[in-house]
Amino acid sequence: MSWLDTAWIALASASASLGLLHLFIWRSRTSDYGHFLFFALTSSIAAVAAFELAMMRSGTVEHYAAALRWAHVPLSIAVLSMVGFVRFYFAAGRTWLAVAVCVLRLLALMLNFVTGVNINFDYITALEHVTLPGGAGFSVPVGTLNPWWLVAQIDNLLLVAFLVDASATLWRRRDSVARRRAQLVGGGLVLCVVCVVGLALWTFFGGLRVPTVVAPAFLAVALAMGYELSADTLRAAQLSRDLRDSEQRSELAAQAAKLALWSWDIAKDEFWINSIGRALFDIPRDQQPGLDDFVGRIDPEDRERVRDTIFDTVRNGGAFELEFRVSNSPTRWIATHGQVERRETGNALMRGVSIDISERRRVEQEVAQQRNELTHLSRVAALGEMAGSLAHEINQPLMAILSNARAAQRFMASDSPDLTELRAIVADIVDDDKRAGEVIHRLRALLRKGELERGPLDLNDVVTDVLRLTRNELMNRGVAASAELAPNLPSLLGDRIQLQQVLLNLVMNSCDAMDGVRGTHALVVSTRVAGGAGVELSVSDSGRGIPAADLERIFEPFVTSKEHGMGLGLSVCRTIVAAHGGRLWAESADGKGATLRFALPLAGDSL
Repeated sequence: MSWLDTAWIALASASASLGLLHLFIWRSRTSDYGHFLFFALTSSIAAVAAFELAMMRSGTVEHYAAALRWAHVPLSIAVLSMVGFVRFYFAAGRTWLAVAVCVLRLLALMLNFVTGVNINFDYITALEHVTLPGGAGFSVPVGTLNPWWLVAQIDNLLLVAFLVDASATLWRRRDSVARRRAQLVGGGLVLCVVCVVGLALWTFFGGLRVPTVVAPAFLAVALAMGYELSADTLRAAQLSRDLRDSEQRSELAAQAAKLALWSWDIAKDEFWINSIGRALFDIPRDQQPGLDDFVGRIDPEDRERVRDTIFDTVRNGGAFELEFRVSNSPTRWIATHGQVERRETGNALMRGVSIDISERRRVEQEVAQQRNELTHLSRVAALGEMAGSLAHEINQPLMAILSNARAAQRFMASDSPDLTELRAIVADIVDDDKRAGEVIHRLRALLRKGELERGPLDLNDVVTDVLRLTRNELMNRGVAASAELAPNLPSLLGDRIQLQQVLLNLVMNSCDAMDGVRGTHALVVSTRVAGGAGVELSVSDSGRGIPAADLERIFEPFVTSKEHGMGLGLSVCRTIVAAHGGRLWAESADGKGATLRFALPLAGDSL
């Protein structure tokens, strides 16, 4: 075996080995067609090298002609693979040029089998044996060229044009990687094709006595292409390692924050969920849950709401946030955020994160309960300050009932009682009893402790009730109270007792502000339709007024100007108004009285 045989066998083996390596890579990443096209190219180069070795060893014209004819099959595959690699992997080169190259190459391959002994020769008359230094020898054909050989050369020119165009496209991207590919792969391919075609023309027309070979030049270019593929593979491997590290860090963070991470393949109806999520939703480790399994663990009262939200998000895209209960023991509150991602394949994936907020919900309930207790205590304190007036308010009808009852006894003790007078006395007793009953009813309602109970109400009725309750207190303080109520005021949705407490606190604060102020003590309570969608109530006094710097500060807890005050009244009032979706504020001109206003939305609205 000569050194020429050894070189060509090594060339074919190297090409085949390089191709098999990238075939294995492609099998693990079937969407990456660059590796498959490179496998096709290098395998074709190995086959071309084998046919070239057979031609160099040929001892008969027939054997040489057959080897050259069949060598065009892998050579055509190599050209097609080269065009496909550049077009799809580098995303460069004009499509029409790529199609023209492929069509002409297939035409040349067909002509190779139907004209002459092959597309290179119409017929071969003899073989010349050439001996190289070292004792290596090869056969060179002598014959007449096939006129259809021109088709293959036109195809080679189009191939050069396609490769030059693709290289120019890569260079214009002004990216270091793209420009390296333009120089290394694009330039190498152009140089390879030009050298192979030039050598063939020189051999056939210039009488150069060298074997017809293309495999070495193609292998050199394949090595450059393999370098780019390997670099991309290494980058992908590094990216994969970085991604695994990122996933591990994310999982560690999720473990630390007790976050349930999940994703839902909508087309397959399959959920992936981490260990925290499985524990949170009580999903066994060996179960592959679907949407029904996931939703089935939600409390029945929340189930339809969650399902509808998920389906709306799938249809319309975007993200969603939900809070719901799961039917574990004990029941847990879960907060979930999710969003839909659309893939290039058309499939959709929903990703999300869930967290147990049961403790937060418990704390919120405790805070709400404490707020209600504080509100109740504030209401009791306000009524405590009015205790004397309220006692007088109740005592008046009771004394009237007693007086009328004694008068009735005296009339009945006479021999001929005046029945008309007795009827009038009994009617007075009934009226006084109703009056005392109304006072007691209002007191019981204000002293009642309970949760917020919303219902439709007329703000004018609230004003009337509070002014009746405070009538005697206002008279004792010398306050002239008046009401300016807007007719046909629209109803709102609220808790009557809590809104009565707000107005009661505002009225009592206004009375306190007028204590010690000379002149008329006037208090005006008015209602009107607010500028937006709602109603507004205001309490105006003729007191000392509020300094501009304190207009917001007076609503802070424990801020008071009273000697024995707690500073909670206005803070509680603002909390109640805010719970009704409204707002409370103060207006004042220092020394000219103050006005406190609150605006509330109508049913279904918010301010």
